[in-house]
Amino acid sequence: MYAPTQRVAATHPYPAPAPRRAGRPRRRWMPWLLAGGMLTGAVVVLLSAIGLAMLLLGSAPPPKVAAGVSVAGVPLGGQTLEEATAALAAHNFAAQNLTLADGERQWTVTLGSLGIDVDATATAVTAFDAARGATVQPWYTIDLSRTQNGLVALADQVNIEAVPGNPPQIGRAMDVPVMLSRLYENLAGEIGDGVFELSMIEIEPPEPDSPNVSATERTVHVVERGQELALIARQYGVSIEDILALNNISDPNLLYVGQELTIPAAGLYSPRVEDAPPAPTTSGKSIVVSTGEQRIYAYENGQLVRSHLTSTGRPETPTVLGDYKIYVKHVATDMSGPDYYLPAVPYTMYFYQGYGIHGTYWHNSFGRPMSHGCVNLPTEEAQWFFEWAEVGTPVRVI
Repeated sequence: MYAPTQRVAATHPYPAPAPRRAGRPRRRWMPWLLAGGMLTGAVVVLLSAIGLAMLLLGSAPPPKVAAGVSVAGVPLGGQTLEEATAALAAHNFAAQNLTLADGERQWTVTLGSLGIDVDATATAVTAFDAARGATVQPWYTIDLSRTQNGLVALADQVNIEAVPGNPPQIGRAMDVPVMLSRLYENLAGEIGDGVFELSMIEIEPPEPDSPNVSATERTVHVVERGQELALIARQYGVSIEDILALNNISDPNLLYVGQELTIPAAGLYSPRVEDAPPAPTTSGKSIVVSTGEQRIYAYENGQLVRSHLTSTGRPETPTVLGDYKIYVKHVATDMSGPDYYLPAVPYTMYFYQGYGIHGTYWHNSFGRPMSHGCVNLPTEEAQWFFEWAEVGTPVRVI
C-alpha cells in the first residue's frame, strides 16, 4: 500500500510506439465516379441512336401498293393503304351491272339490286399484299334477304308460264333457294365474270279440268304479281279454256298485274267433303297433305275446316310420306340443305327432321311440285295454319 502522496511511475513491458505521421485520406469514391460516368455516356449514346432511328423512320415514305395492281378496273398501284381504300369506296361497286342468264335469254341488273357490294377495306388489304401488275378480285359482300327479294321481283320477266294445249307449253321458273345457296357458298366465283347463270325449274302444265265451273255464277279475280293463268284456273277449279273463252283472251301469256278476270265459278275451289281424304283422327286437330292433289287439308274432330293449294317436293327431292306430328314451330327461321339456302322463312312448322309446312314468298306456283321436300304455302295461308295448329298436331302426308 502506498502513501497518499507517493507517485508511482507507470511501467510498460514494451517501449512506447513512435508518433504516426498524418497521411493523405484514401479516395474510396473514385471507382464509383468512373463507373457512373461510363454509364451516363452509354445512356447518352443509346438515346442518340434511338432518336436517330426514329428520325430516319419518320422521314421514310409509307409502304404502297405495288405498281400496276388494279381491282375491277380501278388502278391502285403506288397508293398507300388509306388511299387505296378511299379509291375503292368511291368507285360505287353497287351500281355495277350484272348479267343474269338463262341460256340465250339475258337480263341486266345492278349488284346493289341483289344486295351485293364490295368491302373496300378488305379489298385494299388484299391489293396491298398483291404482286406487281396483279389484277385483284374484289372482296364481295351479300345480303341474302335483299338478294331473295331482288330475284323474286324479276319473276314476272324471267319465269315462263306452263300452259296446257296441243302441244302444251312447258314452263320455266327460277329456283331461288338453289341460287341463294350458290351465292352463299361461292359469291366471287358466281359473279366474278359479270354473269350469273340462273337456276331454273322446268314445269309441266296441269291437266285441264273443270270440277267447279258454273253456268251462272261468276267471280272477279284480280291478277297479282307472279300469278299465271294455269294456277289461277286451278285455284277456282276451272280450266284455262273456260277462263280464256269467258274473257275473250286469245293469248294466255298476255296477263298483266291488276288485270280483272271473270271466273266461271262461285269462288275459290274447295273440295267436297266426300272428295277429301279422311282425317287421321276423329278427335282434335289434324292435317293431311296430298302430294297427288297438291293440297293441304285441316281437320277438327274429323271435320274438314280448311283446304288450300300447296307445293310439295319435286321428283328429285320428294316430300316424305307417312304419319308424323308437328314437333316445333318458328315464326321465322333460316333453312339450308345440300344445295339451297333460304333466310327468314315465315311460319314454319317442322313435322319430321328438316321437313316442314311453311310460308313461301319466292314463288307463286302453288298447285304443282316446286319444293326441296317441304310443304310450301302462300305466306298468309301458312300463317293461318301456324296459328291454328299446336305442337303435337298429327300430320299425314299421302
